[in-house]
Amino acid sequence: MALVQASIEQLRVGHYVHLPGGWHNHPFLFNAFKIKDEEQLNIIRHLDTTLLVMVDVDKSDLPLATLIETEREPTHVPQHDDNPFTSPLPLFDEKAFRRSMRVAEKAFSQSVSDLRNALGALNLKPDEGLANTAQIVRSTAVQIANHEGPLGLHLIRIHQGDPLLHHSLNVAYLAMLMGRELGMAPMDIEAVGLAGLIHDIGELRIPTQITQKRGELSKAEINFLRMHPQYGFDMLNQLDAFEPKIRLVALQHHERLDGSGYPKGLKGDEISPLARIIGLTDHYDELLHPRASGLPAPPNLVVAQLYKLSAGRFDPHHVKLLIKLLGIYPPGSLVQLSDESLALVLSTEPSNTLKPKILPFIKGQKPEGVSMVDLKEDERSILRALSPDDLDDAQRQFFNLTRRFSYYFAF
Repeated sequence: MALVQASIEQLRVGHYVHLPGGWHNHPFLFNAFKIKDEEQLNIIRHLDTTLLVMVDVDKSDLPLATLIETEREPTHVPQHDDNPFTSPLPLFDEKAFRRSMRVAEKAFSQSVSDLRNALGALNLKPDEGLANTAQIVRSTAVQIANHEGPLGLHLIRIHQGDPLLHHSLNVAYLAMLMGRELGMAPMDIEAVGLAGLIHDIGELRIPTQITQKRGELSKAEINFLRMHPQYGFDMLNQLDAFEPKIRLVALQHHERLDGSGYPKGLKGDEISPLARIIGLTDHYDELLHPRASGLPAPPNLVVAQLYKLSAGRFDPHHVKLLIKLLGIYPPGSLVQLSDESLALVLSTEPSNTLKPKILPFIKGQKPEGVSMVDLKEDERSILRALSPDDLDDAQRQFFNLTRRFSYYFAF
């Protein structure tokens, strides 16, 4: 293996690189890989232009001579006065972004209300309850499938409410985004969203003293809670609810490819395709909201943990896809910028994983009066992620950190 030190500016498509630092420092699944296209190259160039990487010449498609160049050829960006008929490049429209955030919050809140009413009607009016549950994802599935271009995620901060409802919607919406990226048709995106909504329906038969308990569960409580997949499957069968493949998700969403899951210890292809997707998004949301904490875990650490703990248990393609959708700094991440200021990530999109939209902290100001920033159009970059424990009281109050983080689509 012939390793040659190079700057990021010297890299080209075809170089086999070894990126320094841990996995959490970049959005790639591996530290060593061959740069396959310009998109990967652009992501690497945004990491840190002063960074030195190692290039394995033997595994590269390019000769050693390509690393002799000291810098890449500058790309000419036309100025506005180059052509009097060329309109200025579009800038970040903060008013439109704030409006989009408000629409997302309203839509998510309405979904919570609709799901609460639908599940509440299952006993007295089961047909109505089932129809209303399906309707929650039906129109959204069409929007997702028909949306052109990247589709990102907005942060929804949850102050109070039923954790089961918020968890179910989080799982459903993340799974629907995965379905879109997997090329599913609108009907299939609807199916994966519906499976996400009902995957934990069996928890309705578990006492809330267990499902909403803060802190560690006893062995007896864990065993009781682990009955919810069977309870949910039996409930859906009794109601003759939805397609068999959707009912099966309620039973299988805690199964793992290596056989380490429950209730039946299924392996590999014994687990349905829908259950694999829902099982992954369910696991992410559980990691994000640990029982022992009053606040969500730092989302960027959850992404890293998801990757490290997923080997053999989840489909690696699905894991990679979910991480791409969430970004290295998912909504809800607290970050320090290159000017040492602090910010909260409000919105991400998979085409710009390192340049999310943020709310910067300004001492003495209320968040309503602080301008939101699109890092794609800002000279600053994210230096590192922070934990809520790194904040003082004023910063915690400013960022309005809540018990739960949820997501809605950034249409």
